[in-house]
Amino acid sequence: MKKRLATTVCALGLLLSAGVASAGTSPISYAKKLPPFSININLATGTKDTNSQSKVENSIVGSTYTANMWIVDSSGKKVSPTATRVGDNDTRFFTVDESAVGKRVTLVAENSAFTHVNVDIAGRFYPDI
Repeated sequence: MKKRLATTVCALGLLLSAGVASAGTSPISYAKKLPPFSININLATGTKDTNSQSKVENSIVGSTYTANMWIVDSSGKKVSPTATRVGDNDTRFFTVDESAVGKRVTLVAENSAFTHVNVDIAGRFYPDI
């Protein structure tokens, strides 16, 4: 009986540690158009489970255009510094304020140049890495 209980406890411990290790690691894909004239747009939303960094893997930004990106919490408060001139095949890491842990966070972007064209943008957002 003791052996079975110990085995059960060990198995539960392994399941819990695997769940914690994988929490927040799934990417949230986005594919949108940035509006003209540096108007910002929400790209992706997820839950910030831990106090780890967040990551963006930007796979497409139309032509030679770039974007500025940052993260806000559910109330719209900015909780990360702004990454400027994010371009094609660009990966950026964000240090997110502790106040965002356990809450929904949104990746926001704007065209980094004040231009009259829409810019295609796509990629993956990881609220936790």
